[in-house]
This record gives sequence, structure tokens and C-alpha cells, in this order.
Amino acid sequence: MYGVVAFAALALVPRHFLPAEDAVILFQYSRNLAEHGEITFLAGGPHVEGATDFGWMLLNALAIRCGIPPFWFCAIANVFSLLMLAVLLLRLANKRLSLSCIFAIAGSAALFPQIFAAASGFAVLPDALLLTTIVFFAMRQKVALASISALVFCLFRPDGVVFAIPLLICLVLEQEERGKSISVISALFFVPGLIYFFWRWHYFGEMFPLPFLVKSDTNRWFGLFVVHSIRTSLPFLVFVAIVLAPLKLARNVQKSWLAVVLIAVPTLFYWTMRLDQNVGSRFFYYLPLSAAIMIAVNWDSLQANRVLVFRTALVSWLLLFAMPLYRELRTFRDEQFQSVKEIAEALRHMPQHGTLITSEAGFLPYFSGWTTYDAWGLNTPEFAHRFFRSSDVKRLGADLIVLHPDRPESCVVLPDWEPNYVDRTWPHLTRNLVEGADETQYELWLTSYGSEFYRQRKQWNYGEGDRECWFVRKNSPLYAQITRILQEHQGIAPAEALLLEKVHGKAKR
Repeated sequence: MYGVVAFAALALVPRHFLPAEDAVILFQYSRNLAEHGEITFLAGGPHVEGATDFGWMLLNALAIRCGIPPFWFCAIANVFSLLMLAVLLLRLANKRLSLSCIFAIAGSAALFPQIFAAASGFAVLPDALLLTTIVFFAMRQKVALASISALVFCLFRPDGVVFAIPLLICLVLEQEERGKSISVISALFFVPGLIYFFWRWHYFGEMFPLPFLVKSDTNRWFGLFVVHSIRTSLPFLVFVAIVLAPLKLARNVQKSWLAVVLIAVPTLFYWTMRLDQNVGSRFFYYLPLSAAIMIAVNWDSLQANRVLVFRTALVSWLLLFAMPLYRELRTFRDEQFQSVKEIAEALRHMPQHGTLITSEAGFLPYFSGWTTYDAWGLNTPEFAHRFFRSSDVKRLGADLIVLHPDRPESCVVLPDWEPNYVDRTWPHLTRNLVEGADETQYELWLTSYGSEFYRQRKQWNYGEGDRECWFVRKNSPLYAQITRILQEHQGIAPAEALLLEKVHGKAKR
């Protein structure tokens, strides 16, 4: 029953909800590719690789060319991917296909918080399907098909190489004619992959995608591991360890090396990365998926322990993921940026478009069409290579600056702040933006962050609690139109906004 609900919800989510901020960034690249034939963040702008999921971007661009809105295309892809994922897992387990089994597996897949990342427009389920496809062909000793699947997977997400290469190496080691297998893999995976790598290096002028530069710029434990990434992965690692424990009781365990190539190697890689916009812990969906793959591969060997697998999985899910799933549902409802979308659409309809500096590079650029500088650097190369400084505000002279500070942070300069922070953290970014938006040049407006549901649930008035800061340049020719739009969408005017921020700052101190 839950599997039926999962399929229906994924199919209908675009009718009632909005995509996530980061998903909209990829939609922007897809739209520019579909309409202008170039991979750019801004229509007619320079080539920029802020959308790292190249294959996913291509599919969305093709859907746009066919008249399918990208979020609806995501819904179609999610339903298809979940269906085929269930089919492949059943095939790996050598089980007969049936609707009840397919719905059961779909329901199991939807029990993890990453399902809300899929519903928000991220390619979680297509990625899961592609990874399972590589394993399926590797188990069937189909070297050519495994190589092609691995190439497609890496085009969908560049970090797919940490899965694909170890899988292909293990596939070669199991072959009798290793030389022939290496030739096939080289021809169908490595050579096309290298051609793509050097093409994109030439096309964008960057060896690595901008998000890779930004996510690698962080403090590390022992100079290597990111503590927050380790903490995020721990519940999933514990779950996998518990669920796979019955395999130790089984005889003739098959393909035990899958634990290394699907779990150990990728986990070490993700522990070294700063995982921004990790909606629903989406980067760690491979962990429960890998447990499902290993159980499917060893389904016959587990015949005497299948009930034990189910019971341990159920108990560990209740302890580790029941509440996170509920919290992710609540967050999904909280972060429906309907107000920001409406403001951005109103900005689009202005006779003249302006320039924008923002920490939120999704909804505002996509729906407004304004020239936008992404202060975090995911879509603006200059700020990917170096951290945004407060002096950049004056240099760029944007008509509008929009930022979302952490709730303890302020939209006005506080006495204990330092000038020009250099470490790449979110509070440092928002402080540099606020310091740059000098009150002699910019006027502060406030709006509530997220959805009306979120504001009412927290019992906040407009502009209180979690909020977004809008700095309007006073001498901008668009000043009157921008402030009118903000006022029409419950924006808190400067006098009250400054009072609220001063009260907020005193409460923090």
C-alpha cells in the first residue's frame, strides 16, 4: 500500500509543490541549453559549469524542447526509475516479477528521507537506477553493457566514478579473458570519458566543476575528512551494518566484494567532501541501496534468514529513520518558496531588468531572468576560486541583494563582526554581504523564509524568526518598482525591518 502511495505521490508532486532551490539551478541550465544551445547560468552569458549532473541536464533540456516543464519531467523520470529499480532488484534476486513485489520494493525505497530529495527535483532515483544497472550487468558478466552503463552514470553525476571504476575493476578480475575485457572497457568507458573530460575542460575553461571547487574548500579533520559529512553518514552506515549482519549466518555468500566497492570506497570519498544542499541526505542514498543490492544478490543464500533480515531492517529503520523521514516531510512543506517565486515573477514582468547578488541562486534567477551573481560561487567562477568579499558589493553595484542568513545571524552589522571574512562558511558569506550593503547605499527589507505553513507553525509574524534580507539600492532606477513588489508580497519596510533586526541582535547577544 505504501508503494502505491509512493508512486502516486511522485507522479503528482509538481501539481501541489515546488522544487528545491538547487534543483531549480539545474533547471536554469537546462532551459538555457534548450533555448540558446549553450551551457550557461545566465541566458547569453559565459559558459559556466554549475550544473554538474550533465546527463540529467541534457534530459531536462530535451524535455523542455518537447514542451514538458522540467519539474513534471522529473516526476515522470522518478516513477519510471523507481519502477525499473524494483524490476532490477527482483531480477538480481532471481525472483518472479509481480506487482506486489514491485510495490513492496518501491515502498521500501520511499521509507528513506532521500525520497523527498527525489520529489524536489534531484536525480536521486535515476542515479539509483543507473548504479543498480551497472551492478546488474556486472553480475551477468556483460562487460560491454556494464561499461556503457558506467559511462552514462558518470555523465549523470561526476562523482559516479568512485562507484563505476571499482565495479569495472572487479568485473575484469572475474574474467578469464582479462585482456579482452580491458579493451572493451577502455573503448566504451575510459576513452569516451576522457574525451568528455577534456571537452568540458576546453568548453568551460575549468578543470573541475565549480561546485567541486566550492565543496572542497572547507576545514578538515586531520586535513582530510569533513566532520559534518561523517556525522550525516553514520545513521545510514549503522543501518547497513545491521541489515547485512544476517549475511554472516548465510552459507555461500556471493559477491562479498560489493561491500567494498559500493560502501567502503564511496563513503571514504564523501567523507572528504563538503556536502552542501544535501537535501534528505541525498548523497548517502547509495548506502541503503547497496544493502538492497547485496541482499538481492544473496537472496537464495539467505533463504533460512529472510525473516531475520526483514525484522532487523524494520527495527533499525524505526530507530534510525522513522523520525528523520517525518522531519524531512515537514522540511519539504516548510521550504515551499511560493512567496519568493511570486516576487521573482513580478521582477521578470518589470519593463527593465536589473542586476542581483544573492546567496539563493535558484528561484530568483530562474523566475526573474535578472543578471545574477552567485555569491556562494556555485555558478559564478570568480567566487568559486575566492571567497566573496564585502568590497565586491560596491564593485558590482547590484540593484538588489538577497541573502538568507542562519537564524542566529543578523541582517545588520553587529559590533562583534570582523571585516571581510575569508573562511568559506555560510555565516561568513552573509556577514560579508551585509557589511558590503552599506546603509547609506542600500535599504533593508525583510520577508519570511520558506512557506506560510512554516511561519504559522513557528508562530512568527512576517519578517520574524527565519527570514530573508533584501537590500535595495537607493539610487537604483528600479528602486520604486522593487520596493512596490516587496510591499505587495508582505515585505517588511525599512523602519520596521531595522527595528526587528536590532531586537534580534540584542536577543542573540
